[in-house]
Amino acid sequence: MPDAMKRILALARLVLLDGLRRHALKGLIALSITAQIGAFFFFDFIPRDIGRASGDFILSVAWLSGFIFLFFHGVQVMALDEERKVIYSLLARPISRGEYVIGIFTGLSTLLFLLNLILGGLGYGSLVLIKQMVKPVYFDQLHTGSYLLSWLGLIAMEFMMLSVILLFSGLVRGSFPVLLLSLSFYATCSGLPVVREAVAQQVAEGKGVAGLSTVLQGMTAIFPDFDRLDFKNMIASTTPLPQLSLMAMNFGLTLSYVALFLWLACLVYQRRDLQ
Repeated sequence: MPDAMKRILALARLVLLDGLRRHALKGLIALSITAQIGAFFFFDFIPRDIGRASGDFILSVAWLSGFIFLFFHGVQVMALDEERKVIYSLLARPISRGEYVIGIFTGLSTLLFLLNLILGGLGYGSLVLIKQMVKPVYFDQLHTGSYLLSWLGLIAMEFMMLSVILLFSGLVRGSFPVLLLSLSFYATCSGLPVVREAVAQQVAEGKGVAGLSTVLQGMTAIFPDFDRLDFKNMIASTTPLPQLSLMAMNFGLTLSYVALFLWLACLVYQRRDLQ
């Protein structure tokens, strides 16, 4: 194994063990289990489409847990804080800045994957149990393939945000500014599709500016549309899976996006002192 890979894996292992030591996963898993238990008390109040509502609830809880992990634990680990010296900064001297970035990302992404793996198993068990507790007319379909695809889309979104937060952590110092930038970035990504659709409708009616629609479309290169990775509505429906070419394009763009932002983060960290 090359020496660079050994150093990256050593730092990733340190981040992973530190996350487990801080109970970053245990607290979020306990929160998710509590929320999923609550679903068993409230699905009786849903008059129809219990399967769809339950699937949305399970994925929404996982989304909340993942982004709590990103915006709090992830930001605290990655942010360069002048008042708080952490062991990752001390390890920055014997390894290159690029290895530091990749090591931090690898460790946090491993923690994030473990969190989603545990929550995905618990969520699938909850859906199977709910399906057995209600009549088939209320919960007819439970597609395992769509369920797995929904979790892959959720993990892809979280990895994209993780790479963005890592870039912001090199641009500014302090965990709070990084948190604000990350939240603003996510809010822009969530709101941009709505604005783009509204402008496109105005242009079609002859009331808007065609150039603005082009600008908003180009902004997708910086602020990705997370709706492309949202498949939770297919879990309890008869809708077939998207075409393989479409899924390959969406996940391929996700990998390219993560790779681009990690490369930019490496460039930024090359010019920053980690202390």
